[in-house]
Amino acid sequence: MNQKIRKKIPVKIILAAAVLTGTAVLLLFANFFYIKEVTVVGNDHYSNKEIVEFVVGDGYRRNTIYLYLNYKYRKHPDIPFVDDFEVSMNSLNSITIRVYEKNIVGYVRYLGKNVYFDKDGIVVESSDEEIEGVPMITGLYFDQLAIYQSLNVEDSRIFDTILQITQLLTKYSLDPDELHLGNLDDMYLQIGDVRVTLGSGDHMEEKIARIKQLEPDLLDKSGTLDMKNYTDESTHISLESNK
Repeated sequence: MNQKIRKKIPVKIILAAAVLTGTAVLLLFANFFYIKEVTVVGNDHYSNKEIVEFVVGDGYRRNTIYLYLNYKYRKHPDIPFVDDFEVSMNSLNSITIRVYEKNIVGYVRYLGKNVYFDKDGIVVESSDEEIEGVPMITGLYFDQLAIYQSLNVEDSRIFDTILQITQLLTKYSLDPDELHLGNLDDMYLQIGDVRVTLGSGDHMEEKIARIKQLEPDLLDKSGTLDMKNYTDESTHISLESNK
């Protein structure tokens, strides 16, 4: 008789009871799994606090088990300038968020926005924000622009040159206002009111290293600094003042 009664209990009721039971257990032990410590690694563009606000937030998401399982099996929310992130549990009350930021080498101005692209010329973000240390690139001509698609320039080799120069700018902590690449043989940096002509890509590291040494003297100057033919053996660099 009891077996017949049990068979008549609707499946929906059984599932609902299971969910309620699970929720009750989760609430009962909520304090045991409350996030008290968050470690953030891999972030450069955003602060630790900003990453925690994006990923953890408030309320029920501050449960270590819920947060871990949620981000392990569900689609991650889109965060500007972040390619992806991972959440791992260190303990019942501690997690680590590992951030994988988008590889940005420069940006172009387009329709009033800063359009950022990676080393292959793929557009990764369009924003009003200016990222410190990422140079504005001018002189690029393209006939289409869409997120996650390549800038359609005439000569794609230009992106190898941009990557080379931006890596050197980072290495020598040089932050120009503009990097102009009209073509591969006529490039320049704009540093304040001084235009530093680079010529072609020859001896580029020597040029960037020397510009870094000269940077303090350029801040109150205006004109054109000709470094097209500069090498380690050069003894004279001319600065032609603007008239």
